[in-house]
Amino acid sequence: MVLYRKYRPQTLDEVIGQTLVKQALKSAISSGKLSHAYLFCGPRGTGKTSTARILAKMVNCEAGNEKVPCNKCSACMSITDGSNLDVVEMDAASNRGIEDIRVLRDNIKLSPTSLKKKVYIIDEVHMLSTDAFNALLKTLEEPPEHVLFVLATTELQKIPATILSRVSKLDFKSATSEELVEALERVAKAEKINADKGAILEIGKKAQGSFRDGIKLLDLVSTLPEINQAAVEEFLRGGAFAGVAGLLENIAAKKTTEALSSLEKEVGAGVNIKELTITILDTLRQLLLIKHGLGKQLVSGEVDEEKYKVLEGLAGKFEAAHLAVVIETFQKSFEQNRYSSVAILPLELAVVESASEYQSIGVSEDRKAEVLEDKQISRTEKSDTPIHRHSETPAEIPIIAVPSENASEDMQKITEKWNYILETVRAANFSLEALLRSSRIVKCEGKNVVLEVPYSFHQRIIEAPKARDLLETIFADILQRKVLVSTVLGKKAVKSEGLANVEVAADDEIVKIAAEIFNSEPAS
Repeated sequence: MVLYRKYRPQTLDEVIGQTLVKQALKSAISSGKLSHAYLFCGPRGTGKTSTARILAKMVNCEAGNEKVPCNKCSACMSITDGSNLDVVEMDAASNRGIEDIRVLRDNIKLSPTSLKKKVYIIDEVHMLSTDAFNALLKTLEEPPEHVLFVLATTELQKIPATILSRVSKLDFKSATSEELVEALERVAKAEKINADKGAILEIGKKAQGSFRDGIKLLDLVSTLPEINQAAVEEFLRGGAFAGVAGLLENIAAKKTTEALSSLEKEVGAGVNIKELTITILDTLRQLLLIKHGLGKQLVSGEVDEEKYKVLEGLAGKFEAAHLAVVIETFQKSFEQNRYSSVAILPLELAVVESASEYQSIGVSEDRKAEVLEDKQISRTEKSDTPIHRHSETPAEIPIIAVPSENASEDMQKITEKWNYILETVRAANFSLEALLRSSRIVKCEGKNVVLEVPYSFHQRIIEAPKARDLLETIFADILQRKVLVSTVLGKKAVKSEGLANVEVAADDEIVKIAAEIFNSEPAS
């Protein structure tokens, strides 16, 4: 049996962390106020399904001690091994249709065969279709007395408000470094895996807050002849500490060529691009905490003393504003990596941008664009050709700005969900997502959501029926009401020589064909 299943917690006391969740469940049972339906939400590998099974044992244990199931009676043992017919686990990713929910709805009317309560655990519940959610509503609102629902999700934002109003929500948090180390050391001791402290810390970092991922990685490295930090770094190919530190030192000094050389050296050693990016981001996070006086409190427990001194020295070489922009740049490269035809390209671009001179200005993208433009002007000062400032929107300017304190609540919702919007659009229409990246939200009032676009070509594509319907569906899901999407052209200076080109392009057959490709339908 794989280790993460073998060491799955069997009581709430064995669940590491999640203090508030454990207190809420124990209090509900002891007071007799157990909800008929719970929603467990949080990152993957944080114990949602394990806690759901423990709850099933707590309400059905034959020993009568509801707070701590005995794990010895027939009810507890059958729930543990998954053979009890009254505890139904359902994967919503595979059973997401309305017919699946109708079958479930019909079955819950039947009394339990052997337990006091039937328990339905629906994992990844956000994957249910809209019709399936609607079919589940009435059942969740008034289930039979003998039924307990536990829904689990990693994506709370995809759960309809109508469902949220009918369940008791409990939030599971990512495991802290200390909690991960505790769990890993417990398993290593039980399995007689001789891993040193540095190796455990490295595995904990790679797990990214997930107990399950951490134990799976421990299982993976358990075959190594010697399990130390260097061996784990090499085996998991996330980039050695010295190499990443050297890369970031060159970025801090704005030595672009040297930084790229450091990157190529790491990649040449066979490091996985995604894992390397995660390692860089994790190191940048540590530098950020040290830079703001939280190193001893939050970082020193993650690394040994020698590495902490290196991080302290490296943090001192970054300006605070520069460091913030570098983090943002590498995070962007991580998100772009999955769509890149050349895997390393987003990371190389992140290195170049992070080491560029303008990055030291601060986190404002608008200010960054001004600096770039000023450089362009300085190179053409001797030219007789007039310069139009802000004549066109640079591609790098963000599609949507961080909302001010006076921004509407709806605008803030859209801003917070913008990456989710782009990802959802991309899955349906790759080209439309590319156009959205050069657009921005300028109005969100009532039913109207208005996008400002730089060119009429963008306007024509976005307002095509298919594209508009897709956007309106996504925005309606976020704002929980019907939405009408429209566009406006951004105001910009137009070069006189460009007007004739625009008029010609309006009737150009190639432009029409391009529009058809973007829309998958004839342009009007």
